[in-house]
This record gives sequence, structure tokens and C-alpha cells, in this order.
Amino acid sequence: MAVLVVLALPASAVEFDQYDDDVAALLREYKGHSDQKGSYTPSVLSFNETSETNTLVDFEKGFIFVSGITPESLKQSIINVLLTQIDPSVIDAKTAQDFGLVNQNTNRPFFWGQVLDHTGKPIESSRSAAEFADRLVRRRVFEAGRFSVTISMVETHKDIAGSKYVKYAKVASREHNVPVSLMMAIMETESSFNPLARSRSNALGLMQIKADTAGRDYFSLIKGYKHTPSSSFLYSPKNNIEVAAGYLSILGNRYLVGIQDPKKLEYAMISSYNGGAGNLWRSLNKKGNKTQAIARINKMSTKEFYWFLTNRHIRKETRNYLKKVNGKKTKYINL
Repeated sequence: MAVLVVLALPASAVEFDQYDDDVAALLREYKGHSDQKGSYTPSVLSFNETSETNTLVDFEKGFIFVSGITPESLKQSIINVLLTQIDPSVIDAKTAQDFGLVNQNTNRPFFWGQVLDHTGKPIESSRSAAEFADRLVRRRVFEAGRFSVTISMVETHKDIAGSKYVKYAKVASREHNVPVSLMMAIMETESSFNPLARSRSNALGLMQIKADTAGRDYFSLIKGYKHTPSSSFLYSPKNNIEVAAGYLSILGNRYLVGIQDPKKLEYAMISSYNGGAGNLWRSLNKKGNKTQAIARINKMSTKEFYWFLTNRHIRKETRNYLKKVNGKKTKYINL
């Protein structure tokens, strides 16, 4: 049984000298950005089988870091992660339990196709996982009393991961009139397709929904009753994408109403999804006057408005966020 826990990394004095630069950087970052519930970095997931082993998955960079106090425990932990399901629609999102081929629909582990064995084939059986684990363990690193290996995902790992959720995005798109390409771009930007993503502000799931803001708005304004969704509800990919699409429609049809040009409205929706509509108005008007801010937007050209949002929005994170989402949209445009 696996439980979502903080990764037990070596003491802070350890410099991780034996690890590759990207792995060492992740381990240092993780130590300062996590607690007992797991990582505060949405694209990073940590879980372990026992107190003797740890597993850290970086969905953005595409690698899995596994450590154990003995070569034997390391091998078993590698087998477990290669065969596990971490999809909340298949397992308990609160405990990330049940290693093995538990997805009755596909009979494939979560990382099928994202990780290939030494022969270049996907791993889908205990035998192939064990053979691959044996080879990995022989190349293990020993640091601060723990053995570890890093498993690289294929270059197209995010394409494979994202394809699992397109069907939900299409359904939500039809329901709320939000482009599939926009939802997929936001999903990748928010979590790199980690279904158990969690931020420091407690935004949850694939599209990083906060229960007490976007979640509450969704139920109040779309479903018609007051409700704050639970974490288990928001960790479900289907629910998470549905709520996100609904919230995007709320932004476009309610909070940002009055912006005339459809493309400018989309830019405003993306920025507000990250930074809130209030910060958009304050970026355009010192007093945050919505009417005057909208009038200013409507006088700008589409190009001028995009430049303004990516250079003059009051939140640097939002400036960069719009660039990321807008850049990723193109690869999903034909879905």
C-alpha cells in the first residue's frame, strides 16, 4: 500500500553531488517546498510504499526519482511505480494506494508508454517491470545512506499523459463553450498532467481548482446551489476539468463581460484564471475601476492588449502565465 507523504530526503548538508544537475535541483527545491501532504509544486508528485523507500515524479521534466535504504527495497519500489495507478478515478486520491494493474478499463499501469524498458517497449507486466528494475538497480547511486535511481520518461511523455484527458475536455467544451485547446493548454501549464497536483494555496488537480473560489463559483453560478467541493471531488480528472471549464465560462460571460473582441476576451480569461479579474482591472486602472478598465481594453488593438498583459500586468506570474498558455495552445488546436 502506498501513501502520499513528504519525501524523506537526506539532511540539508548533503549536496547531492552524485546526481545529475536537474535531479539535484529538484531534490533541493522539493525539500523547501513540501509538507506532510506532499509537494507544493503542482507538477511534482511524491509517494512511497514504506518508510524505507521514496518515489518522486516530476511530470514537467519527465523523470521518476526512486530511493531506498537497500538495493532490494529500491528494486521493489521501482517495480511498484512502474506498475501503479495514480489516477484518482481508479484509486483513492487521499492515499494513492493500490499498486498494480488496477485499471480494469485499460489493464495498463499509469505510466504505460511514458516509460519504456531497456528493449524500448512499454512496461505492463510484473515480469517486464522486474527485469527493467534489475538493470536500473545495477546503475544505482548511493548518497547519504540511501540507494537511488532516476528513470527518464520518453520525450513525448506529456503528449501521452495529456491524451488521457482530452475526452473530458471535449465534453466540457461542448457544455460550456470553451475551446478544447484552451483547456488543454491551461491543464499542461497548471499541472503538467499530474492528476494529484496541489499548490501552496491548496489549488487541486489537473487544472488547479481552489475549492473556495472557482469551485464555489461553479456550484453557485452554474449548478444553482451553494456548495464547496471536496478535495476528492476535485482530484477526479473528469470533475476537475468540468469545474475548470465552467469557471472559464463564468469569467467570460460574467466577470469579464463587456470586452468586445473575442481574442482579447480570451487573453483576459487566461490572465484572470491565474491572477483574478480584480488584478486585471487594477493593472489597467489604479483604482481598479472595472468600467474604465474595460473601456481601455476595448480601445486597444488585440496585439496591444496582449503586449500589455505580458508586460504591464501587476503580477509577474500572470504575465508569464499568459505567455505559457498562449504558446501551448497551438499544439492542441486540432483536437
